[in-house]
Amino acid sequence: MLERGWLSVTNFVLTSITGNNDDLISCVAKLYLKKRVIVADVTYGRGVFWKKINLKSINFYPSDLLTCKNKYDFRNLPYPNNKMNIVVFDPPYCHNPGKMIVDPNYRNAETTKGMYHADIIKFYYDGMKEAKRVLKNPGGMLWVKCKDEIESGYQRWSHIEIYNIAKDLGFYAKDLFVLTQKITPIVQFKKQQHSRKNHSYLWIFKLPTIQELKELGRGNYERVNI
Repeated sequence: MLERGWLSVTNFVLTSITGNNDDLISCVAKLYLKKRVIVADVTYGRGVFWKKINLKSINFYPSDLLTCKNKYDFRNLPYPNNKMNIVVFDPPYCHNPGKMIVDPNYRNAETTKGMYHADIIKFYYDGMKEAKRVLKNPGGMLWVKCKDEIESGYQRWSHIEIYNIAKDLGFYAKDLFVLTQKITPIVQFKKQQHSRKNHSYLWIFKLPTIQELKELGRGNYERVNI
């Protein structure tokens, strides 16, 4: 029997979720999505993140160059400085993609055709920099979805590169979620050289308060070399 004051394990929000993006966001929302906050999803796509969220409980600003009425470029948003409590950012994260199962939702081929991994990371940098501008500072949070990939036979650890970008921009990493997909991933090559990635990440970055900066300064909070 649990002692008074302790939560049942079933009530905890865990770092690892098996399911879809809507399962992930509904889990993250339990911790980080408060009522009446101002949220901009700047890569809205088909809205798959928000299927399990009551959008009437928040002030929601969706935009996407391809799929939304608000066709805003996430690198040049029309919002004023210090407006948003949360910016949600999920750009295409596959370099030079071929035909993909998720393309109806993400339309990767239309946005990253001919791009290399370095170009994708530049996408992230530009979008995260603009997100910082429109976020409330201090206290604004940036939710960044990403996935590692293979390029020319080599591992590209996107989630670490994105962490370093956030650190350089003045964010700190408040949380990290891992989403494991339900279906078996497709393997493109007959001979496998690396473990096939069946998980993605959602970073929760925050612009720190003065008190948080002081507390973070007591630890070893540095960039990660890869």
